[in-house]
Amino acid sequence: MTGEELSADRLSRILSGIETIEKSLGVLARKQQVSREEYKSDSDTRDIVEHRFVKMTEAAIDIAEELVKHERGDPPVSNPAAMRALGEEGILSATHAEEMAQGARFRNVLSHTYGSIIDHDVVVIHNHPRKLAQRHKFHSGS
Repeated sequence: MTGEELSADRLSRILSGIETIEKSLGVLARKQQVSREEYKSDSDTRDIVEHRFVKMTEAAIDIAEELVKHERGDPPVSNPAAMRALGEEGILSATHAEEMAQGARFRNVLSHTYGSIIDHDVVVIHNHPRKLAQRHKFHSGS
């Protein structure tokens, strides 16, 4: 760790990402009550779930990139690499970092598939954003 405080700009971006994740988790939690058949047959519900998963994952990627740049000075080479770097820095466990890397890859599938997504389950682990916030001390200033 650099031991330096996060800049106000970097902190603002991280906090914005956390807000996006929390909002998306709320929407996804409400959509967990939908049956699998309803999910498959209702394109509006699928669109909402997939959009929120993409937004939440993008926010987590933004947070990871900011933390990695802060800790290492250089940005990660890919979205999955950003998540794995959090594991290497001890911000996430190796298991959670790999799960988040898989989520980043799945986000790419959702973002770049312009038809039906092959039958899938979206699993949201609610603790990740909070663990990120609790594990890393956020300070304003430069």
